[in-house]
Amino acid sequence: MKVEVKLFGAFRDYEADARVTLELTPEAKVADVRDALAAYAGAHWPQFCPKLLAHSAFASEHAVLREGDPIPADGHMAVLPPVSGG
Repeated sequence: MKVEVKLFGAFRDYEADARVTLELTPEAKVADVRDALAAYAGAHWPQFCPKLLAHSAFASEHAVLREGDPIPADGHMAVLPPVSGG
């Protein structure tokens, strides 16, 4: 299953079109997307900070997803880094 992950916040600096396509099994969960994105980032993003991904959330078009949730049927997700305001 192809999963397209839109990149937001600091992640946008890593990819010109602000998205990554990952290949995962059909029964994969959100935690598997996190692991696959970490592997992709380690191989392609020299300035990647694993802690940022560890504290980031994943979302579908309609909801924030938990680690054990299935990947949305359409394969579209977003990774949302933590934010802070002032």
